[in-house]
Order: sequence, then structure tokens, then C-alpha cells
Amino acid sequence: MTRVLRLICPFLSVGLLASGFFLGRLIWFAAFLLLIGVLWMIGLSLHWAMVSPLGMLTIYVAASIGFFLDLSPIYFIPAAIFALLAWDLAGFYDRLSLASPDDDILTLEKRHLTRLLPLALGAVGLSALALSFRIKPSFEWLVILVLFTVWVIGKVVGWLLKTAG
Repeated sequence: MTRVLRLICPFLSVGLLASGFFLGRLIWFAAFLLLIGVLWMIGLSLHWAMVSPLGMLTIYVAASIGFFLDLSPIYFIPAAIFALLAWDLAGFYDRLSLASPDDDILTLEKRHLTRLLPLALGAVGLSALALSFRIKPSFEWLVILVLFTVWVIGKVVGWLLKTAG
């Protein structure tokens, strides 16, 4: 399952991002992103170690450019989420290849995907909520929200480490 998903996520990420730039009439940039996507797929199939981090970085930089150019964010946010999922699944697939023959790989995959799915759905839901409200918070509120987010992430990671160990 992870083998297939690690190829689908970059495809969706690059496709959404290229669609956003194509609809913004930046056709050459969209073609460049499609070329990056093809190289990402080739790198994944050849097991290049650095292709997923570089692909994710490229997607995030391109999505930032799209936001800066005031293009529709409806394509860029899911593209960034799919890039993050692709990076995570590629790393997980590489770690699974190091598993011993005695390990139950299907259970490991199932556990990883069950933890990953709520995070991805939550990110999509919060992004949709943020896009629908269009609130312009002050700098102080942004600092408070960042600190709160870091605190919550620390609590979640601590809880996950406790339950995994």
C-alpha cells in the first residue's frame, strides 16, 4: 500500500500545483513543475535518497510563489499537503525496506497510515476553514497562535512516543 501511495502523492501534488499556475496563465512555470514531477517520479523509482526532500522543498517554494503572485490558494494548499505526505511515505517506505523478515510489515503500514490519515484530514479541514474566514489577525495574535501550535505539537509527539514505547 505504501509503495503505491508514495507514487500517487507526488503525482497529485505536482498536478495540483501545475494546474494552479496553468490557470493563472503561467504556462511555462506549470510546464517546469511538470518536469520536476517527472524527475521526482523517476527518482522515487530509482530509490534516490534526496529526491523526496528536494521535491517537497520545490513544491513549497512554488506554492509560496503562487501565494505571492496572488493566485488561487485552493490548489496550493492541497499540493503542499500531498508533498508532505509524499515525503513522509517515501521515508517510511525506505525504513520498511530495512525491516527484518520477522516483522509484520502489513501491521506497521496499517498503523502508520491510520496515524497519518487524521493528520492529513485535519490539515485539509483547517486549511479550508482558514480560507473561508479570511481573517487578518494582528502580529501579536500570530505569535500567540505559533506558540500554542508548537506547544500542541509537543504534546502530541510526547503522547505518540508514550503510546509507541
